[in-house]
Amino acid sequence: MNKSSIQLIHIFFRKVNNMISQKAQELSDFFNQHQVSCTIINTNEISSEKPDMVFVLGGDGTFLSASHRYAIEGIPILGIDMGGLGFLTEVSVEALFNAALAVLKGNYIIENRMMVDCFIHHTKKGVEQDIALNDVVIYRGPFAQMIRLSTFIDDEYLATFPADGLIIGTPTGSTAYSLSAGGPVIHPTLDLFIITPICAHTLYARSIIVQPTSSIRLILESTKEGTMVTLDGQRGFALDKGDYIEVRKSQITNRMVKLIPDKPFYSLLRDKLSWGMDIRKRID
Repeated sequence: MNKSSIQLIHIFFRKVNNMISQKAQELSDFFNQHQVSCTIINTNEISSEKPDMVFVLGGDGTFLSASHRYAIEGIPILGIDMGGLGFLTEVSVEALFNAALAVLKGNYIIENRMMVDCFIHHTKKGVEQDIALNDVVIYRGPFAQMIRLSTFIDDEYLATFPADGLIIGTPTGSTAYSLSAGGPVIHPTLDLFIITPICAHTLYARSIIVQPTSSIRLILESTKEGTMVTLDGQRGFALDKGDYIEVRKSQITNRMVKLIPDKPFYSLLRDKLSWGMDIRKRID
């Protein structure tokens, strides 16, 4: 996309409150004043327009919703942090209009983030398919009972994990659920898979890094009511014994807008996770 050719902006949000609604309208007015068309889109609204860029107002969950909706069309997405942690929506709301002006001036780059295709093979009802930016998670559901997941990489048997579940994460998702389950932090521009068991009942269960050309297959070997596979924590599919999922690198990428100068990833880690912070009392 030619940076100077931005003619239509979508402002996307999910949570409806006074602050977000007000900022969305103010941002729309700002773009209109600069002769750029702007449409405010809520999660449930459907538009046939194809914008040149999307501004996402909210937290990381809202960004993931926008990614699922716009990434398939290759539309660049810029996240404005109006939520909680904000790893994906890293532009502060205080810098909203500076960010908008930087976009109009072309002071940004587009960073391609790996996404995954997930195929859910049901023994009784065929195959379902979806995409994810952060992770694909099989989880045991509401009951405190372990499930058993046989894991294959490129058709080679790895192990059967007795666990609460298992996460297949991307580098972008390495700072999400996978991190909470003990997985490593990966620079988000890399292409690879992270396989992380959740509360595995075995000593050998550690995260595994897998090359991006691999196909990962997980087979549900147990029957537990409520077992599901979820994508980005947003969309879920019920699983029965014998069902399996396949996860591969997608040809679709998330085109994430990064302002110039952008905030370095390691600086973001320090800010969001308080890395390097000394919690001890200083004695001078």
